[in-house]
Formats: sequence, structure tokens, C-alpha cells
Amino acid sequence: MSRNSKKKQRSKKLLPPAEQMLLDYLTPEWKAAHVLCFQSNLQPLTTALIQRNLQDCRIDCFSFDKTVTSRIQHKCNLLQEEHSLATECKTLCDSEFPEGDYDAVLLPFSQQFSDEYVRELTLSAFHCLQMEGTLTIASPRTKDYEYHKFLKSLFSKVTRVVSEAGVIYQGRKQKTLAEKKSFLDEVAYREGEALLYAYTEPGVFSHRRPNQSARALTNLMQLTDNTTILNVDCGSGIVAFTAATRCPGATVHSIDSNARAVKCTEQGIAKNQLTNVRVELCEAGVGIAPETYDYILTNKSYFSSEGQGEAFLQMCLRALKPGGLLQFSTKQYQWYANRMLDLFDDVAIDGAVHHFMLSARKYEQEILENPLAFETM
Repeated sequence: MSRNSKKKQRSKKLLPPAEQMLLDYLTPEWKAAHVLCFQSNLQPLTTALIQRNLQDCRIDCFSFDKTVTSRIQHKCNLLQEEHSLATECKTLCDSEFPEGDYDAVLLPFSQQFSDEYVRELTLSAFHCLQMEGTLTIASPRTKDYEYHKFLKSLFSKVTRVVSEAGVIYQGRKQKTLAEKKSFLDEVAYREGEALLYAYTEPGVFSHRRPNQSARALTNLMQLTDNTTILNVDCGSGIVAFTAATRCPGATVHSIDSNARAVKCTEQGIAKNQLTNVRVELCEAGVGIAPETYDYILTNKSYFSSEGQGEAFLQMCLRALKPGGLLQFSTKQYQWYANRMLDLFDDVAIDGAVHHFMLSARKYEQEILENPLAFETM
């Protein structure tokens, strides 16, 4: 990477996120009776708005991610208890935007959102608005002229405010649209002699693209039949469907914090007529029974932080039976490999194209802090 490119990346990190752009754009006098805030992360948007103590205002925080909504609801509850705020707050997690006549929708975008995802979110938000309701969008993309044209097809007038951090768009709903377009995509892939199907929607990893990391995992994973398998962050369900087909006597429990991923996996289970797979919407690391699974399978394509990596490995240790096997694919394997040597037995790495398969076994018995304890017993 060139020096100029690195400098641009550093400068982008210093710019305020889209959520802050929205907060800066909404003046202290701004008010709405029923507001929908879309949140894909834990950036302060909903919590910052309720701290404005807007009278006669209800704010609904919506996310596809159960972890996001649970943690924001917790923060909102704390704020209400500490300050007795007048603004009512409610969090919603589902695979589709809520049906309701909102008079304001706030839609912050991430730089990582695909063009298709941005348009799908915009249409979903548009359908939530009541007539004369206002959609306000914050986007980090300052030169997305095609998106501006797209907004003009929805609104008779589009306000566009450009800053160094990105663009604010605002439009008032003055017409209705035909039935909402479906962005669901179906993919077929072969597992032995069986033809399996998976479904994805925008916001589900990875939509309309071959999931190379999941395929690397399915190509290298080693399972035995009549076992219990946990598929963490199941996405479209490719790993779960492959495991269930390869081991028809096994029980596969798929979990994901993304409601859309759970919906897509449910559709795949029905299409493939798999009776040994169940899927559950689950906040990250919450509600998983200890020492229940013989195998844990997951796709960790991107390494977010050491803290999240540690939480994932500790969850796996709790969930695995003694001697149980963790198998996952990832692009950034170095931290995982080093940390797994401290926590697991039989740590191994297999290389694949652009991805690595890591496997490790939970110790049959807990390691004593004193390594000489076995010798003195």
C-alpha cells in the first residue's frame, strides 16, 4: 500500500461516523413524534437522541443484530433510570424493517455497505414512513451520484448536504411505491451426490458472492456421525447444511445474532428438507449450554479485535464437551493460533486459498495451574 493510501485511511478513521453526522445535522429544535433509528453497530445514535429529552416523542431503535439491540436497550434503560427522561425508547430486532407509520426515519450507512444493501435499506425505510414523513440519511460516500439519482426517483425534492465526513440526504415522502422488491438470492452447491440450496439477503454474509471461507471450512472439516454440532454465526447456513448432510445422524444447532441470517437458514432448512438442523437467533455468546457439543464450526473471515477473539474462544471452551473439537476458517489466523496454544490441545493449521483452517481440541480434563501437580499426586 502506498504512503498516500495509508494517509487517506488514517484520515478517514478520524472523521466522525455516520451516526454522529446525523446527530450534528439534527438541530436542538428538531422534533418528531415517532422516530425509527436504524443501527448496525453500537455507535451512539438512539441513546444520544433520548438524552435530548424530547417531549412527546417515541424512538424505536431497529437492527438486524440481536446483540446490538440488546446492548442499546440496556443503555437506554440505564439512562431512563438515572435521569427520568421523558422520551420513550424501544428496541426491535427482526429480519425486516418494522411496519409502522413513522414520521421520521434516521438511516446511517457504513462505508462497508454494498450498493445493493444501501438501496434495499433505503426502500425499506421509505416503506416505513407515513405520508409527509421525513427520511434522513448519512452516508460516508461523497461521490455516490448514482445513489443521489436513485433518491430523486423516490422523493420529489432531495436535500443534499456535503461535508468532509460524508453526505446528508433528506427527503419527504409524498407518494407510495408498488410492492417492495425482493433482494433474496438462491445459490445451489453440491455436497457429494446431494444438491443443496442456500439463501442470502443484503446484510447476510456473503450476499450474491461465493462464500469462499465457508467452502474452505466444509472442504477441510472432519466430523463423525451421531454427534452434537454447534454452528456459530451460521450466515446463510452452508456449513450447517453440509454438516447435516455429511452426518445424517448428527444434531446440528445453528446460531446467529443476525435475524436475516436466521431467516435465510430457516429457508434453507425447509428447501433441503433437513430434519437434523435447527437455527436460533442468539445474542453473541449468550444462552449456549456448557459442555454440550462435540464440535463447534464457524467462519471467522475477519478479525475484529483481540477482545472479541478472546470472547469467542472462551465461549467455545465453555460449550465444548471435554475432548470436543473446534474447527473454523479465517483469513487472519496469527492471533488465534497463538492464543489457542494456551487454551486448547492439538492445535493445527491447514492452508487454503486466501483462507486458513484452524482446529483445536478441548482438553479432556482441566489443566491445573501448577504443571508439576500431576507428578506429585
